[in-house]
Amino acid sequence: EFIHNTSQLQHFYFFNEVTINGDSLVADDWVGAFKGDICVGAKKWDTSICGGGICEVAVLGNDGTEFTTGYMMTGDIPIFKIFDVSESEYLDAVASEDILWSNGGFDILDNLQNAVPGCTDDAACNYNDDANVGNGTCTYAEENYDCDDNCTSGEDCAGECGGSAEIDECGVCGGDGIAVGACDCDG
Repeated sequence: EFIHNTSQLQHFYFFNEVTINGDSLVADDWVGAFKGDICVGAKKWDTSICGGGICEVAVLGNDGTEFTTGYMMTGDIPIFKIFDVSESEYLDAVASEDILWSNGGFDILDNLQNAVPGCTDDAACNYNDDANVGNGTCTYAEENYDCDDNCTSGEDCAGECGGSAEIDECGVCGGDGIAVGACDCDG
């Protein structure tokens, strides 16, 4: 998937750290950049030969030739993938920030890591601390309940969680203060 043509237009994306499930890449792994499904740059991630152990991917732009049709244009955001040699698989990756492509650009990002889809909202019942890509699967507790279906707002006299029923002057839960068949509670 990482085959691409060269271009005169380039933007360099440096990553302080690239990981798969928290582990640094090994020297045989690769990082590639894409625009849609078109590879627009790739590099073998051997940090021992990169300046200061920080490697970069030259992300290539459309220079007007037939060889770079579909490549990056000013304002595009590249998509990154990691090739894990040990598992022989391509992994979607997430950069620590989205940087717009521009010819001659040079940016240093904190990290690039394999995408872990899941619920990323820490207020949800199924929050996944490892997830870095929201996938729309978050679930939430019902109003007045916690994620374990425990009532969090108290029950009224009718046993309804968060309800508003009260005991009236006649001792009736949710009553109107008038005894049946009488004008008042004593009647």
